[in-house]
Amino acid sequence: MVFGLDNLLYAYTDILGHGAIPTTTVRVFKLLYRCSYFMLFSTGYFFLKRFLNERAEKERIEKQRFQMLIEKERTDKELLVSKNAFLKAQINPHLLFNTFEFIHQKIRQHSPEDAQVMVYLSDMMRFAATTEHNEGYIKLNEEITQCQNLIKLHQLTQGQVFIEMAFSPDVMDIKLIPLVLLTILENMFKHGNLFDRDNKATIDIYMDGDLLKIESRNLPALVKSKVGFGSGLDNIRTRLDYTYAHHAEMKADVDEDGFYILTISIEEKALEKAFPSHMEKVIYQSI
Repeated sequence: MVFGLDNLLYAYTDILGHGAIPTTTVRVFKLLYRCSYFMLFSTGYFFLKRFLNERAEKERIEKQRFQMLIEKERTDKELLVSKNAFLKAQINPHLLFNTFEFIHQKIRQHSPEDAQVMVYLSDMMRFAATTEHNEGYIKLNEEITQCQNLIKLHQLTQGQVFIEMAFSPDVMDIKLIPLVLLTILENMFKHGNLFDRDNKATIDIYMDGDLLKIESRNLPALVKSKVGFGSGLDNIRTRLDYTYAHHAEMKADVDEDGFYILTISIEEKALEKAFPSHMEKVIYQSI
């Protein structure tokens, strides 16, 4: 382009000066020299800039890796402290369960109902003690059994309560993080009104397409409990986010009838084990 433009300027103007026009070879070599000069300069600038960028990126990665090492060391220390605290506070399970059995045998003859309380309590304590060794997941049927124990325990200590638990057979062997159902049920006992026969509380567990659904519905208590209000549900939400990330969703709301509704949805592909959908519900516990 420069060579062609020069030809036009030499032919029709005197902008480039008067005198003999340089030969084509000279002009071509001058242009190639100028072109090479800028190409070499720009190439050197490119590699220099890339080198500086790579060095900055390497420094950033090293800094991030160092921060990760510091965070890992801090986490390991906190975990060690937690384990030590747990070991210090932990009662030998065999001693605990033997004590429960001893108390059960002692009071069974005088008060069968109180003895049954010890049976339910012992079973729940055994479940809680063994949860840690289940690789972070348990079968839903195991926790459903403990929910039954908790309901029966409240029946014996508080009188008649009206709560209905329904689940489909295909969810029994699904593995889930522990203490989700128990926390929901405990929250219902703490903050719900379960003494209204005409407005029973419900917990439904079923597969809806490719989603595991856990739904609870209950009337709020007339007098709100201020002890640990919402902390159990916040704990569930945090654990679901940590374990299943965006594959799990938890919603809580009050419907038009004044019932507190809690819904947990977990994608089937994120579960420990997947099962086909089956919408049939089986009433296991109806009180």
